[in-house]
Amino acid sequence: MFRFWRNFPFMVGAGLVVGLATGGFPADFTGPIQQATLVVAMAFSLTEISFRGISPGEELRGLVLSAAMTYGALGALVIAFGLLSPDPQIRSGWVLMGAVPPAVAVIPITSLLGGNVRRALISDAVLYFVGLATVPGLILLFLGESVPVEALALQTLLLIGVPIVLSRPLRAWKRVHEARPVAVCVAFFVLVAAIAGSTRSTLLGEPSLAAGLVVLAFARTAGLGLVILAVAKLLRSPRETQIAAVTFAGFKNLGLTVVLAFTLFGALASLPAITALILEIVWMSLLPFLFRVPAKGVTEISE
Repeated sequence: MFRFWRNFPFMVGAGLVVGLATGGFPADFTGPIQQATLVVAMAFSLTEISFRGISPGEELRGLVLSAAMTYGALGALVIAFGLLSPDPQIRSGWVLMGAVPPAVAVIPITSLLGGNVRRALISDAVLYFVGLATVPGLILLFLGESVPVEALALQTLLLIGVPIVLSRPLRAWKRVHEARPVAVCVAFFVLVAAIAGSTRSTLLGEPSLAAGLVVLAFARTAGLGLVILAVAKLLRSPRETQIAAVTFAGFKNLGLTVVLAFTLFGALASLPAITALILEIVWMSLLPFLFRVPAKGVTEISE
């Protein structure tokens, strides 16, 4: 029997279709819904990890890889897109995207792919604190603008700190193993529907510009991800390393990017992040087919 509510690609794809078809949720509720669903997905994903027996050396290697993928690969690529753009607002949007930390969603995605969730959490958390310096620093370096860091600090507390706290009592629940894939898949359905719906009017308002940006967004998600995966396989890297490299090179905090771009540089500056959001959703739905979960994996992706 096909249990769609436990099938990650189906739920992500359905969320994308529903969001684009309906326009998602009312504007006043979209932000809170996105944050709430991410907290739920994060909290359930973190129930499978223990913080005992952490090896500083192993975690440091994971952090170096994650930072290299987030800023050295993906960040450098999108900043290059910005510097080559003739439009100053589009340039600002790309540069801002390169400066922000990775998406919190890499943690539940890592869980669903059967990767090292603890290492993803530690790397993501550290990179968020690093982002308090890299975001204003890179924006000042490439655009000559100053940005407030309060929004980033608040997101770090809300989207990383709160789920860690919630995951500890959930971890003690006897049925959490059974509930985890359902909770994460349903949360992502709602999250994707909210994101896709909120971007619909902007994409329809600038169709020709959006079409060109979609090509670049494809290059920075699926294009870069497939290249990195091919290199990792060529180097015979462990499966967990491949997952970490591809996820941290594929997902940025685009919600924060949209907010900062719109606030600091205008509506047009948010278009690179909006188009990248759509491509990230598509890429997210394809990853389970690239990384089949082992038979004894902790979560289910497809059935």
